[in-house]
Amino acid sequence: MFTILAVVMVSTLTILLLMKQRKINKTKLLPPGPKPLPIIGNIHQMKGMMLHHKLDNLAAEFGPIVFLRLGPKPWVVASSAEAAEEFLKVQDLAWAGRGHTMFLRMVTNNLKNITRAPYGSHWRHIRKICALELFTQKRLESFRPRRSEEIDATMRWLHEAAEQEKVVDFSEVISHLAVNNITRMLRNRRIFGRDREGQMQSRRFQNLVVTFFNVMHTKTVADLYPPLQWITYASGYAAYMKKVKRELDLFLEHFLELEKVQNVASDGENAADFVDVLMAQPSEDGTGYLENDCIRAVTQDMLIAGSDTTAAAIEWTIAELILHPQCMKKLQGELDTVVGTDRVISETDLSNLPYLQAVVKESFRLHPPGPLGIPHMALQPTKVWGYDLPANTQLLVNSYTIQRDPKHWANPLEFRPERFIENPQIDLKGSHFQLLPFGAGRRMCPGMSLGILVAQISVARLAQGFNFALPHGEDPRNLDMTERFGTIMARVKPLLVIPKPRLPSNLY
Repeated sequence: MFTILAVVMVSTLTILLLMKQRKINKTKLLPPGPKPLPIIGNIHQMKGMMLHHKLDNLAAEFGPIVFLRLGPKPWVVASSAEAAEEFLKVQDLAWAGRGHTMFLRMVTNNLKNITRAPYGSHWRHIRKICALELFTQKRLESFRPRRSEEIDATMRWLHEAAEQEKVVDFSEVISHLAVNNITRMLRNRRIFGRDREGQMQSRRFQNLVVTFFNVMHTKTVADLYPPLQWITYASGYAAYMKKVKRELDLFLEHFLELEKVQNVASDGENAADFVDVLMAQPSEDGTGYLENDCIRAVTQDMLIAGSDTTAAAIEWTIAELILHPQCMKKLQGELDTVVGTDRVISETDLSNLPYLQAVVKESFRLHPPGPLGIPHMALQPTKVWGYDLPANTQLLVNSYTIQRDPKHWANPLEFRPERFIENPQIDLKGSHFQLLPFGAGRRMCPGMSLGILVAQISVARLAQGFNFALPHGEDPRNLDMTERFGTIMARVKPLLVIPKPRLPSNLY
């Protein structure tokens, strides 16, 4: 009986979906794209890894705006600076929505974070807190000593490894630095030590993050066909999602310790860390303080998204400098001239180091940590370049393709920081649509200024302090630069190096 009922439901749903798809196709002038199959749409073409490469190929075939269907859901991909400007500037408000999935609703406490919150009063409230309280210049400046302490600790560890001529897993070292940098600002706690227990906790956290991203990328039947969400529950996948959320909640609860401090008054102006700031903020209705569920969701955003993107950016930059020793030599020459070799570079020196800034920009251009960003969603039916796009269409901006477009970048596959010395006005802040590693418009990354700052000072300290050789005398020209795709675009293979100090020992 249950089987018969299920078949009837699926058959009815299939007919309704086909009718809906046919109606849209007849009444709308849609952008070009690959022909969708009945029911599943273009899902078969989106499966597998390296999605940004697949979408790059579709842009080459169909143009800068490509229309797709994932099941019955309409999607559009922007793959040129001009298309990105149309969506994210000219029609910014119309595309300020966010899509969501069953897992995202679950893991963000019903979309109470900032990156995935629907466009509306809650998102505006949290965004205002970020702009006026969390990511201000004054707040970031107050955390400078903590950032310096974490980089100092990393430099000392690398120096000790260098004295023993050890091969260092640079990927792991930078991951620790990025996470500890964030947690020192969030809760003034170093979450990963260098001892055995710290290493084990680090691996547990990294495995949890990998699982989190894998589940987040998995489209369930409930996401594509809401009337069939019972299949997601019957298959046990919903229970698995809840298990991942429980593990993440336990980790955050242990780290945040909100219950221990929720009754302690916190002065927002002089707060000790980001969580103190959040706990001092009013709730959306102004009748109390920000709810703990919201604080957990926002903190989760910062911890998971902020640490992985920063680590990937630093690792790609150092890998490119190893691959291009002439660029490393030029950067080190600038550091030696401006800073010298008798003191350690400070964040106050960054504005006087144009080649460093160019190196970091070029790395973000070639290796955007999030090549597809977070999908936007149309809040209403819109017309873009003469095409009709229905409400709830989700938008991907392929910054990977945009930032390698020969129309805007000469020799786009070449790592050449000098292009930003020649064009210093091009920045990372979303005003130049040929360079969008942090997005643009009202839904761009709220932590952009912090991300740029940490990337710049980390790369500067590492380049000032060390030369990096590859193990076994390997030629840098043979360094494997293969990438793997996920929410974060990281390297397939960990970067293994032998650090060689270039400063006096007392500076480590």
